Order: sequence, then C-alpha cells, then structure tokens
Amino acid sequence: MRLWQKGLAAVAATGTVVFFFFSVDVRPREEYVPEPIAISAADTTPLPPDAYGIPMSGYSMEQGKVRPGDTFGGLLTSRGVDMSSIQGLVELASDHFDVRKMRAGYPYAFIFKEDDTLHPDYFIYEADPVRYVVFRLRDGVSVHVGERAVKSTAHSIACLVTGALYNDLASVGGDPQLAMQLADVFAWTVDFYRIQKDDVFSVVYNESSVDGVPFGTPEIVGARYISGRTVRAAYRFAQDDGTEQYFDDEGRSLKKAFLQAPIKFSRISSGYSKRRMHPVQRVMKAHLGTDYAAPYGTPIQAVGDGIVEKAGRTGGNGNYVKIRHNGTYSTQYLHMRKVLVKQGAAVQQGQVIGEVGSTGLATGPHVCFRFWKNGVQVDHRKEEFPNTNPLAEELMPAFNAYREPIREELFAAEKVARGRVVNF
Repeated sequence: MRLWQKGLAAVAATGTVVFFFFSVDVRPREEYVPEPIAISAADTTPLPPDAYGIPMSGYSMEQGKVRPGDTFGGLLTSRGVDMSSIQGLVELASDHFDVRKMRAGYPYAFIFKEDDTLHPDYFIYEADPVRYVVFRLRDGVSVHVGERAVKSTAHSIACLVTGALYNDLASVGGDPQLAMQLADVFAWTVDFYRIQKDDVFSVVYNESSVDGVPFGTPEIVGARYISGRTVRAAYRFAQDDGTEQYFDDEGRSLKKAFLQAPIKFSRISSGYSKRRMHPVQRVMKAHLGTDYAAPYGTPIQAVGDGIVEKAGRTGGNGNYVKIRHNGTYSTQYLHMRKVLVKQGAAVQQGQVIGEVGSTGLATGPHVCFRFWKNGVQVDHRKEEFPNTNPLAEELMPAFNAYREPIREELFAAEKVARGRVVNF
C-alpha cells in the first residue's frame, strides 16, 4: 500500500473513532428511580389498647413479615389450618381484601391462646400502616378490616436554598417529600431550573402519622417562593364545586395552559440558542429548543392538553412526539427511549408520553423540548401564559379570610429561616 493510501486510511479510522465517541452514548447508564407511591389516609377512631382490636388477655402473639414466595394459603397451612377453612376465608375476604395481593416485606401476626400455641385463633395481615385485615380461624371463621388511629398535625417551615431542595428541606427538619409537592404546586409558575442560592421556600402543611411515625404524603395548605423581588404564593382553596386548587394572593389560579418543563428535577444541559456548537456534528448551528438532562427512563410529561400530531422516529430526533395544543401552540419531545402514546391520541397536561433516552443524535440521556408559537419555534422559558379557572368573585371574601392566617404563618417561618434558626 502506498504511503498516501496508508495516511488516508489512518485518517478515516481516526474519524470513525471520533464519530463513535461523539455520537454514541458510552457512559454508564443511570436509570430513573420512581418516587414511592404514598397512601393517603383520613383521621380514624383510635382502637382499644389491645392488639388489632383483639383483647389479648389469655393470648400470645407471633409476628413476622411476608417473604418472597409466601402465600396466604401457605402461611395458614403451615400452622395447621385446613384447606376448606382457608377457601372459606378467601371467599369471605373478597369484599375487603384480595389475598393474592399480599406483598413481601409486609407484617403479619398469628394470635394463639396461651394454653394452645399449635392452633392459632387469628391471622392478621397489615395491608399498610393504617389498615389491617383480621382473619378469625376458630369458633366460626370471619374476616374484618381494622384501622389504626391517624393523627394529623400542622407545621410551618421555611428554608434557604443552598443546593438540592430535598436536602435543604431535610436540613431544617422538613419531610423531603415536600420538594416533590412544591414542584407540583408551582409547576406552572416557578421555573425550578432557575432557582438560585439564598432563594426562600416557605410552607404550611399538614402531616399525618400513625403511632408517631409519619404516614402518607404531606399536604401543602400554603406556600411561598421568594427570589429577589419575585414572590410566588399558593393557597389551597375549594371552588364552588368542592374541588380544591391553588390560588395566588389575588385569587388567581396557579394552573396555566402549560407546565414550565416536561420533566421534574433534572438540569438544563443546553438552552435555546440561535447559535451553538452541536455536540455530535461539531458545527455551529441554531438550537431552537431546551435540553433537560435526566436519567434513562425518567417520565416525560405533556406540558399541556392536546392531540398527538406525530409519534415516531427520525435519524436526528430519535424517538419523538409532537403535540398540537391549539391553533397557536405546539410542542415536541425528542430522543426518547420509549414513546408511550400513539399518533392521533388525545393527551392531558401532566400525562406521561414517553421516557428519557438518547436515541438519534444525542451524547447522553435527555429530552430536547421544542415549543412552537404561531408556527415559529420560540424560547418557552420567556413566554408568559394566562392563568386558568380564576376564583369566582363571590368566593373572594371567604378566600381572603382563609388566606390571612396562612400568610402570617409563612411570614413567621421566613423570618426564622433568614435568621437560620428553625422552629416549628
């Protein structure tokens, strides 16, 4: 082979390697971990001090946790309960609890008479921290559902932003789940990708507990976000039809036509720009969208109601979805790992339409979000969208009376936070 041919081959090989590293995502794959689904609960009547509402005088109890592979029938037959009794219990429980839904790691208990520890009188399965199912095994089988007492307490708290909002709330004694709640409350009005150091979040919320252990998701009653001279407030209040929404100080609904972003708690890896260096093609070109970097599989939400105009794949966009919201606005979501909607489908604001991936011309997992207004791509972060469902005028006096004590609690919490002393 001639010298010039060897040189050309070497250049080609080098180019292939460079293109591979710039166009193929070779980094360790970080998968999205979904938030645990919390179970809501209402206040219940306290039970007697005996276990599971059963007088324990003359009884003993053996407790355990369901192991992988354990079944309702298997647990009971291991204690000598016959199959005909088990079948009867399954039928009796059908209106209250499906025994096939027993989960590994959940507590159970057998209760015996103290003079007969071979034949249990009761089997109890704890379906969640509040609800438990009692199966009577002797002297006439029966099934009923009991509930532990749930206590609701009110809290007010505020924190200065120093880094991740989860950690900042936890550092001042708040439940880290409040960060997700705040993201939902302010989803339309606060750009969480522009939060800065020393911004302030204050929250008034109700927290449920069972036997002193927090249970379920905190319920935000009121909240404020302060950044420089910008103040965003939210107060939960019921409309005429009984549905609760969040309203600002003037009674305007926080809900708007579009969410601020298609995913929660990620980071902007590249903003809207008329001129930037393309990370794969290595040429200067316009980037008429916003890149939100997030782990593989992170849910991508439709930012507004609309119809799926396109759902497919192209070489550069990878897997993508385009939604037409009305005659003025459209949005597009690129580089998905999975597309979860079909062309022509109607979607609602907040509905999951796909998962974050790195298909197409992408160097890592992210969603490139594009926004059209009157057929022209614009920077959605600079747009101001109207509120929806304003509070009825006749409800304003009641709203103002409801809002004032909550606002005073928020003010007090903010003063404490600015002094870097926390006090519930």
